[in-house]
Amino acid sequence: MKSRALLVAIAAAVVGLVLVVFYMQSFEAEASGGEPVVILVARQNITLGTQLDPATMLAERVIPTSYVENRHVRAAEVDRIRGIRVVSGVRAGEALLWTDLATMSDSARDLSSLVRSGMRAITIQADQTATFGGLVRPGDRVDLLLTLDRATPNSSEPERVTVPLLQSLIVLAAGQDTGMIQRASQQTAPGRAQPMQNVTLLATVEQAQMIAFATQRGRLALVLRNPDDIPVTEGLGETTTEDLVTIERRERIQRTRPPAPPPTSTGPVRVQ
Repeated sequence: MKSRALLVAIAAAVVGLVLVVFYMQSFEAEASGGEPVVILVARQNITLGTQLDPATMLAERVIPTSYVENRHVRAAEVDRIRGIRVVSGVRAGEALLWTDLATMSDSARDLSSLVRSGMRAITIQADQTATFGGLVRPGDRVDLLLTLDRATPNSSEPERVTVPLLQSLIVLAAGQDTGMIQRASQQTAPGRAQPMQNVTLLATVEQAQMIAFATQRGRLALVLRNPDDIPVTEGLGETTTEDLVTIERRERIQRTRPPAPPPTSTGPVRVQ
């Protein structure tokens, strides 16, 4: 009887240990953004109209599955894009997107076709200042800051405050530019920014609701980020007048440094 009880106890302990290991693996995978996926990135600047040679122009990069979009070209699909021409310039280090390639007709490249299932496109009004002089482009990543007046308990005067609303949103369209091939009549001189009055962002339904409400409460500002800088910064506080006029707060913010870049072990790898 004692031997049987001992065996049962050992078996239960083994099962419990296995379950703990599986749970930890699942938790780590979820916390890191899911299973790794290999996508293609530009090894060098690829200009408009260039015919792709994956061996010399492209590299591989590993990113978590939660950051992968339908527009990303996966490494397993490299043979499908060999020899295809680029219809919008791709900078070195940027992810290669299907919308960068001449693989779809204009009718298949409408804005709605760029919105992946479960997501939404929402447009915000933006002037030349908010869009960096019209230099924001489809595929860029931006943060949204909201500046508004907030009521204060012991004062009749509202307090002006800026809050970090949302981070790492993808620009689907800048003005009427969705990354499609521009007709000759619409093309502008190289390096010349196009005037725009709005920016269309990719968002979840809840994020779209928040953006829609924010546009009625205050002024939104776009903060441009590196397209490969995907992670969200946690614990960002709001900015108030005290941060501007208090020396200690200004100095603390001045000393703030960005987080360390991710390890280079998952960086570009040569595509054979």
